[in-house]
Amino acid sequence: MTNMNLNTAPRMPIRVVLLISLYVLLTIIALWRAVSFEAYDLLTLGGIPIFIGFIKRAAWAKVLLLSYVGLQTLGLAAITTTAVIAYQITPEDVKLVFQGYDIPLIPLWFFLLSVMVFQWWVGLSNATCNYLTEK
Repeated sequence: MTNMNLNTAPRMPIRVVLLISLYVLLTIIALWRAVSFEAYDLLTLGGIPIFIGFIKRAAWAKVLLLSYVGLQTLGLAAITTTAVIAYQITPEDVKLVFQGYDIPLIPLWFFLLSVMVFQWWVGLSNATCNYLTEK
């Protein structure tokens, strides 16, 4: 006799839930930027197809995620290198000011690095691969 009340769908791993939550936030920010400032760029709008792919459990979502995180890694490396070189030339000019608030660069860099490491960890994990291939 089969129990019809059992949910036999594979559970979504917590790391995938956290990644989807991150991409929901990125999608909201991307849409807000596109509507408010008419700013269209790959680093914000690129998260939308990944979000859709993970919701649909498409196999191509992992390839897209790894490509996207690779692009983010190159961008962070370029910005970091530029900031280090600029700091050696004129340290007083290397600062980030947003709406009058001076944002400390080292904590921001560690935050961005931790977000990227998390994305690499989720993207390269077996749990993500299993989630995207099982239907």
